[in-house]
Amino acid sequence: MTVDGATVVVVGAGYPGKRRIYRRMAELGARLVILDEAGHWSEGLVAEGLAAQWLATTVTGDPERDAPAVVDALSAASVRPDAVLTFWETCPPVAARVAAALGLPGNPVEAVDVARSKLRTREASERAGLPTPKSRRVRSLDELFADAAEIGFPAVVKPEFGHSQVGCVRVDSFESLPGVYWLVRKELETTHVVDLRAGNDLLLEEYLDGVEFDVDLVLEDGECVFSSVSQQAPTAEPSFQEAGLHCPPDYGSKQVRSLVELCVQTVQAFGFSRGVLHVEGKCTTKGPRIVEVNARMGGGRIHQVVDAVWGVDLIEAHLRAALGLPQQLTPSRKPRCAVWHALVYPSRSGLLETLPFTNVTSDVGFGPFVDVSAEVGQMVDGPDRTFSTLLAEVYVGAKDLKRARSLGAELLRDPPVVAAAATTA
Repeated sequence: MTVDGATVVVVGAGYPGKRRIYRRMAELGARLVILDEAGHWSEGLVAEGLAAQWLATTVTGDPERDAPAVVDALSAASVRPDAVLTFWETCPPVAARVAAALGLPGNPVEAVDVARSKLRTREASERAGLPTPKSRRVRSLDELFADAAEIGFPAVVKPEFGHSQVGCVRVDSFESLPGVYWLVRKELETTHVVDLRAGNDLLLEEYLDGVEFDVDLVLEDGECVFSSVSQQAPTAEPSFQEAGLHCPPDYGSKQVRSLVELCVQTVQAFGFSRGVLHVEGKCTTKGPRIVEVNARMGGGRIHQVVDAVWGVDLIEAHLRAALGLPQQLTPSRKPRCAVWHALVYPSRSGLLETLPFTNVTSDVGFGPFVDVSAEVGQMVDGPDRTFSTLLAEVYVGAKDLKRARSLGAELLRDPPVVAAAATTA
């Protein structure tokens, strides 16, 4: 078995930015068969020459129903895959069940399910004797009050099956609980970012102070054979919306090593044995703590960041793991460059009038990349609405972090212009 010519099933294509992942897989010679619900943008990947086949399948959010639907669709199309994988947040439980049903390599279904649920993540970590923030499921405002009495303040309200920090809010007192509860419920009802078909229960968790990191791991035969750490910029509390990151980190190396060790211990305790995982954690005043575990590669351009800094292709690593092939990683011993990344939000709510970016030139050939999410003329939400509208993401590489930050500041020299929303008497 080799990557070149292998039939690889992709369960759930995700958002259009994932196209670059499928382009890379096609470059590696994989024959892609993509499954998603009818009308999904990814159907066009066949015409683009990036996928060999596209099949429609049912998506209910229940992996026990969705996995058999995928298996049936593959059988009806006479597709005999060599591997099953996904790069999309909601789909690892489905992909794991399909791989198991077809006798193909993959992580245990139970491990993937534990990672998908933030509550089960906490419960499994506690059973394993790992340091774990207190967490309780919340189905009503009354339960929120009861759980807050046990967990204390500050605390964090978040969706059990969320991602991208949608619906995550810090809460500081009993008096603020009703407002936060209904704010989060409204956000989850109206968001187009998070698919909540798997469930929309909330959690109340112990607040974690400190600096947050993204830790990308490659596992082989149950052992970590590579890790990359990106340091996150301080989030805009109380909403926890991401502000950006940089790789490599410039935080204390001892604390970062301790966090990586906890990440590895956690995924091993859950039963993960192969592939690329994305773990988010913090170096707190009480030591390292896990925020969440994702049974997938990190989103956005993180695979390009890791490749630029360390010379490791996470897409190929994930593909080789799904095919049952040994890893062939040759990471650089020292960072080859530094990458700085920022998310751009409006300073206030209103009409987006301009979204300017200054031209800069990377001195290492990485970027700048500008991924625009909003359109001029669109009404946008600012920090006064708690959850701000994402306008764009920018990435720039340089020989070192100081230079990357300087280029990033120049790139964002002119801020977006937002006209204040009209008010009625």
